Amino acid sequence: MKRWTQIIGSMTLAMAIAHCGDSDVRVSTGPGVVPSPGTFNGSLSDGGSIRIEVGSIEEIAFTCDNEEIQETFSPPQPIDSDGTFNVKFSDGGRDFRVQGTFRDNNNVDGTINDEDNECDVSYDASRGGGFLTPTPQRTPTPGGIVPTATTGDVDPTATAPEPTDPNATVTPTPATSGGPTGGPSPCPVGVEVLSNAGTAKVLDTGWTGIAHNATVIGDGKLSFTVACDGTTRPCGVCDVSGPIPNANKNAGDIDAQRCTNDTSIKCTDNSACGAGTCVYYFGAPLPLSAGGVSTCVTNQVNGAVSGTANIESGAFSTSITLASRVFTGVSNEQPCPICAGDAVSTPNDGKANGTCSAGARQGQPCDINGRSAVPSFGNTSLDCPPTASALLASLSIPLSGSSGTETKTLTAQSPNCNGFFGPGVTKKCFCEPGGTEPNKPNGCNDGICTDEGGGEGSCEAGPIDSNCSIESFRGCSTATQATDCPAQGDSCLSALRPCYIDNGEVGGSVSVTGKADPPKSGKSNPIFATLFCVPPVGSAASVNTAAGLPGLGRLRLPLATQEVLP
Repeated sequence: MKRWTQIIGSMTLAMAIAHCGDSDVRVSTGPGVVPSPGTFNGSLSDGGSIRIEVGSIEEIAFTCDNEEIQETFSPPQPIDSDGTFNVKFSDGGRDFRVQGTFRDNNNVDGTINDEDNECDVSYDASRGGGFLTPTPQRTPTPGGIVPTATTGDVDPTATAPEPTDPNATVTPTPATSGGPTGGPSPCPVGVEVLSNAGTAKVLDTGWTGIAHNATVIGDGKLSFTVACDGTTRPCGVCDVSGPIPNANKNAGDIDAQRCTNDTSIKCTDNSACGAGTCVYYFGAPLPLSAGGVSTCVTNQVNGAVSGTANIESGAFSTSITLASRVFTGVSNEQPCPICAGDAVSTPNDGKANGTCSAGARQGQPCDINGRSAVPSFGNTSLDCPPTASALLASLSIPLSGSSGTETKTLTAQSPNCNGFFGPGVTKKCFCEPGGTEPNKPNGCNDGICTDEGGGEGSCEAGPIDSNCSIESFRGCSTATQATDCPAQGDSCLSALRPCYIDNGEVGGSVSVTGKADPPKSGKSNPIFATLFCVPPVGSAASVNTAAGLPGLGRLRLPLATQEVLP
């Protein structure tokens, strides 16, 4: 979904695999080029679709026999120095091999082979575009789930996409059976929502581009109530509210209810919190590091969550406000205190077998609550809060988003940027200036962000950043990458800096696209898309300068959801 921060790869292909009985092999030969990171969407020789997430090879999804095959690689698979990639994985009980070549910065071709020779095809893909989920050839199992989406971009010009409006008209599967006594299937009364980002780079923060393409902490789960007009399917559009306690907290689910004055204290009401209050947290502390500056962020759910969801289509919209508390990082390599030594137990099992490495409870017991895709960042825990004196700012972050496309467009009424662009030159920004910190459209040397497709942009005139592909907060040189990039499988790659494509002009816009995934047996894999403003972090000039705050934030967060039936 997201691209790796500051990476240029190159790809060539030396082998073509023909479709069984199909001579339409469209793989060309010759050297490839190094592409900037992004999402490539295209078609298979049998008419299906493919999506490839590129920095290193992060994710591949394609259609096979009208089924969606998808693999997220952790760690990302390498792009060889000659420009080729060659990956293997299993899905749906079958083994697949995908190979490819980037012919230029915006085009890739290659082949797919599966062990059963049923999906041996060639493909062409280009930067941006849309990935079409196949129409199932079987009747879906009656049932549903609330917010839903797989991974991938929705092409607004594609034929017959799934609806992204919660009020869209949907022809539901007839609810003739499935209830506890063979009657109509019941509508859900709740939904569990789990952050499912894995290694994907899903978060862009600020205008400089340095803090774009960040990972988030996994294992964060929140649960919500679902209220539909009827009790049996079709359920149509239902109201979503909450959060409510996770049903399996301390037995695989995070106990998200904690005290604001000490997040190691679990609670069900304010009585356990003394001077604090009992609130919900969206996952474990989030480590962030970019531009030589690190922070640790705790994300409290501030107030009620509201929204609607179409149970049959999976389309949804929701509004959640986070109170994000930003703390000075412990170090660039480990911004948040980690829960060390908890390997004997699983995350969120309620067993405090680890020890807090730093922070307010250094040396105290802890249970892992979340795992970072960045190896150095480690496993964090609400049991291991940062030191209170390290607090830089408490930011209110409104995340109003959906499974559709969220867009912000600059108008004449948009605030003027307060950076200097030359005598008499005015630029527009999405977010209000704050304090003495400048805000600009981008951090490009010439002030121009080039549209790379799929909503992504790059600074064609520079800067060019050299960073490790996995631990992208580390600057590096290819000559010394073995020491500069110590994580297993990491390498030093260079790329044009990413940027938002609005360029500060009236009419310029920035978008992010989620996706609705019709549920299967009560489970789904949503993508939540949202754009929001990030205020400056108090007097922390180094944080504001590195990230470019105040500035726009963009999140495209994969989720895994499970409906709760009465």
